[in-house]
Amino acid sequence: MENRKCFYLVEGECEEKLLKALKGQPALIKPGSVKKFNAVQNEIPASRLMAFDPGSRVVLVFDTDKEVTEHLERNIQLLKTVCSKVEVLTIAQVFNFEDEMIRSTDVSKAEELTKSETVSDMKKAVNRMKEIEFRQALRRHKFELSKLWIKNPPKAFSFVKQQAELIKVEDKQ
Repeated sequence: MENRKCFYLVEGECEEKLLKALKGQPALIKPGSVKKFNAVQNEIPASRLMAFDPGSRVVLVFDTDKEVTEHLERNIQLLKTVCSKVEVLTIAQVFNFEDEMIRSTDVSKAEELTKSETVSDMKKAVNRMKEIEFRQALRRHKFELSKLWIKNPPKAFSFVKQQAELIKVEDKQ
């Protein structure tokens, strides 16, 4: 069932920008809708749970820098029990967006991605970019899809698997 609908629930604006950029042409991840929702801090509302089509794939993208997992565990349980035949995938950012950018590009500090002074300024700059501009910035910094989302999450998140390989498309950059 490879043509299933994909719904990405991502922690924040930077993750939203990243996934939208990776969906550009050529696509580096499976197509699908991307919505900002912090599955680690909030419980998925019933109205959103009902929006997932039977047989679809729900991908949770989240940071692991705070070892509080109650909502994430509950959200996975809700998706598996309330939604009809929905596949739940988990993508842990170890430890956060900035670490993933350092790991998957040639920058030694996340701020270098946008020539910013601080991490906060870098995030603001990323969020102001259009998806194509962000993708170009990634390309300039030798982004490698094969290095994104590859680390296993910390022990507190041992109940989730790193399943990024299931959404990645062959790296054609």
